[in-house]
Amino acid sequence: MTMDELLNEVVPQEDLEGIMILEELARTHPDGRRDYIYYLAFGNARIKEYTSGLKYCRAFLDIESNDQVRSLEQYIQKQSDLEVAKGMAVAGGAALVLGGILGLGIAMARNKQKREK
Repeated sequence: MTMDELLNEVVPQEDLEGIMILEELARTHPDGRRDYIYYLAFGNARIKEYTSGLKYCRAFLDIESNDQVRSLEQYIQKQSDLEVAKGMAVAGGAALVLGGILGLGIAMARNKQKREK
């Protein structure tokens, strides 16, 4: 299974509960902290909480260098950048629609003024 397939499945409530449990375990069990941080990075990426996912990747990489975590970090950064680009595209599209409606309203008002003269 690829990282895309693993991370893009439907997110059930259990994923959110699992993240909360892992956060508690990472705080209270220092022996397993490394593993908990990895799963927190993965879990947050899965629920599209990219900022938190990156935070946990970087925390893991502060503990030790790991190619798998570095790969996850790159994937999360790429997905985060895509989300930002989508948001900008939606905002740009909304601005175009609003501009078009405003332009149509102005044109209709001018046309009405010309007919009244």
